[in-house]
Amino acid sequence: MSIGTGFLGSQLGLTGGLAASPLSSILSVASWRGVNFYMPNSREAAGRRVMQMYFPGRDDFSMQDFGQFDGPIQVRGILVGDDYVLRADRMRRALLAKGPATLVHPWWGALRCYLLQAGQIEFSDNEIRLARFEATFVRKPPASVSSGLFSNITDTLTNVLECGDALVDQGVLAMRGLLSPAVIPLALASAVSSTVTVAGNVWSAATASAPEPVQSATQASLAALQTGIVAPASNTDTTYADGVTDLLVNVPAAIAGAVSTGTTSAIAPATQVADGSQTTVDPAQATTLLLDGATQIGAQAQALSVKSLAPADVLVIGLVARAGTVAQAMAAQSAITYVSQSDAIASRDTMTAALDALARDLTNVILAGAEVPTAAMSGAIRDARAAVVADISSRLGRLPRVVAVPVPRQMSAWLIAYAVAGDTPANVAAVWDDLVSRNGLTHPALAGPGSVDVLETSS
Repeated sequence: MSIGTGFLGSQLGLTGGLAASPLSSILSVASWRGVNFYMPNSREAAGRRVMQMYFPGRDDFSMQDFGQFDGPIQVRGILVGDDYVLRADRMRRALLAKGPATLVHPWWGALRCYLLQAGQIEFSDNEIRLARFEATFVRKPPASVSSGLFSNITDTLTNVLECGDALVDQGVLAMRGLLSPAVIPLALASAVSSTVTVAGNVWSAATASAPEPVQSATQASLAALQTGIVAPASNTDTTYADGVTDLLVNVPAAIAGAVSTGTTSAIAPATQVADGSQTTVDPAQATTLLLDGATQIGAQAQALSVKSLAPADVLVIGLVARAGTVAQAMAAQSAITYVSQSDAIASRDTMTAALDALARDLTNVILAGAEVPTAAMSGAIRDARAAVVADISSRLGRLPRVVAVPVPRQMSAWLIAYAVAGDTPANVAAVWDDLVSRNGLTHPALAGPGSVDVLETSS
């Protein structure tokens, strides 16, 4: 499970700029879920939701105003280039993805929208190297401020994923703002190359000892990251910026994509194949790997900025890489099944600490004087933190507590398990398993003396 590859967010790995062509000078570049296209024209309806009512025997009528009508946005786009079929397939996958995402509109700017109607992609043998598509979007309505009974009943998991997606979107826009000059200065190109190299080294070291599913999933994206990217002679669109973003976020997206969703086969564990090899990774393990990588990227970018000729640019690139990594960690964390309240709280605190560190990186970017928009990124970090806290808090009431049981002398863990869960024999084995693993017992018969943590069973 990863952001932008199935359930929400910018389509990480699917961002692809338009090839340089004469059209680039006369058409406006737009994007949906990070997939770029040219938007020759767009049409939007706006007005009031008014109902006209007639009554028997009267020629006049009454009007009932139900409020604003933020109507659909009808978009016509074209995909141009030698790889137009590949880009059309990327757009198709972006249109299939669930939930709201960012529509970068040439005239309205960045909008959070839903796809209202199925998009239509058109090919023609009279138009080679060009694909057309039409889609209808609707703006995501603002959050309700109602304090009624149902206002607090929300899908907290979906909110986490949407906030993670918004965080990635802001990273994409920040990179586009940084790499917007028509001619990339040498210092900026060097900052990009150095930061990409640092990220490649971090993920190469992190995945070297990772489980086999992670190594397999990240092989292609890690190779691309280590190869790097060359700045174009003429930077006429967002191809270069999106290419850099892809390199920085595709490895974390691949790690999150290797996470097991918890679905098991009726015959054998879903994480194993016939030869016994593992095909997915535990979400808690993936979350830890991603957060460790995010921490290292932040530290390495900070150190690199001290030696760089463009320190602010290095900090921005490092911020985008770290934001994409933390967003994927949020996606991986959402798949964790917690055993106890203390486990959930510890996971929550770890993620909020990572988001706080990301906010500090953003502060460093601002203090360095980077000329990129930061207000929306700050809001996205704040919303992501609130979403993580709300999601895990909503689970706490359904989880058992961990209690400290005094053990006067050394004894078998089985005796403790029976003392705690003996009234319900079916729970004894589960309590014993948790007791041994939670307390790190070298041998199940050697528990105590002292205090041991035990999962409290329901009465």
